[in-house]
Amino acid sequence: MTLSHRRERSVVKDKVRILYLAVYDPHVPYTGTGVRGVHFVNYLARYYELDLVYMEGSGHPGDPKLENNFADRILGVKRKIRIPFSRFDYFIFSKALFREATGLLSTKNYDYILSDYGLSARYGYELSKKFGIPFIYCSHNIEYRQYMGKAKTDLRRWPLIPYVYCVEKRGCRKSEILVVISENDAQFYSKWVDREKMVVIPQGFDETIYHPFYEPSQNDPKIVLFFGNYNVSTNRDAVKVTYDRIVNEVIKNIPNVKFQFVGGHPPQNFNHPNFEFTGFVESMGPYLKRADVVISPILGGWGMPTKVIESLACGKRVIATDVGARAVPRSYERLTVCDIEQFPEEICRFLGEDDPVDMCDFEDLKKDFLWEKQLVKLRERIDKINL
Repeated sequence: MTLSHRRERSVVKDKVRILYLAVYDPHVPYTGTGVRGVHFVNYLARYYELDLVYMEGSGHPGDPKLENNFADRILGVKRKIRIPFSRFDYFIFSKALFREATGLLSTKNYDYILSDYGLSARYGYELSKKFGIPFIYCSHNIEYRQYMGKAKTDLRRWPLIPYVYCVEKRGCRKSEILVVISENDAQFYSKWVDREKMVVIPQGFDETIYHPFYEPSQNDPKIVLFFGNYNVSTNRDAVKVTYDRIVNEVIKNIPNVKFQFVGGHPPQNFNHPNFEFTGFVESMGPYLKRADVVISPILGGWGMPTKVIESLACGKRVIATDVGARAVPRSYERLTVCDIEQFPEEICRFLGEDDPVDMCDFEDLKKDFLWEKQLVKLRERIDKINL
């Protein structure tokens, strides 16, 4: 079927039809990938007829309890097909995912294939060629560059880098719409493709959960918060640098301060009387709102810092490294960007001010990062192409 025939067919349908392919579970917020995915799926399902094929877990096996708890998080999808996780399927290619997608495309008329995250690009461009349907590639970061960084501590990544590079580059070039997470990523990808085909949608936040309109806690001891999935090496490194270079300097001035680390798979080798590891929590909102200061002592990596955006939306003081803040504008009043050596001083200063919440940045954050305001850009591009 030619592209022109496909578009002629679309005119007589009530809704555009999208086959959404994800190599992770968008129900469960294992990482920022899942946080992002659920908003993309739910938003698009409100306006289009959408079927979802996804792989369990998020680069690791899924947790049945969490899958059950978050089962109702995806709304409005016509059909969902879950593919079991395996390492080969995730890191190389899933015949099961490809087979299920092929079956749907063979029996139902779709207008777009949307491939979400990393190596999902391969399913997108192969199925697009096979069925004559354009595909949208959602890149959460520059994937092969992530592999290069992770390969420094995980040697298994090295032989995969050429493969990831080729899949990602071809996905960018073959896609009809390329969704990128930041202007920096768009600038990088412009070496491969025309900037005009890209839509920049940064990591966003949900204002019904993350907002500054609440009564702040009166904590004793004061709480310094960091959160993330500790299966991710950059988050484990942030715990280590807090242990090695921050906590003992802070307790010289504030002895009973509590450093709270929220998130799944907490490391087991950092025992400190001022540290608390909660494990995975189903909602970060209450923990953010109870915190006095949020820190992001991230030393490496790319992508979009979900934790910084959500923390600022809750009106928190956020102290971050330049890498930890990444593409977040430095103009926000509640954001302090500094070197690790300055973290203890800044933590003590802000805890001493006893100013755990302020709404001064909230309206600007909504303009820059509210999901509803960002995702409309993708819908407008889809609608424009489909005319």
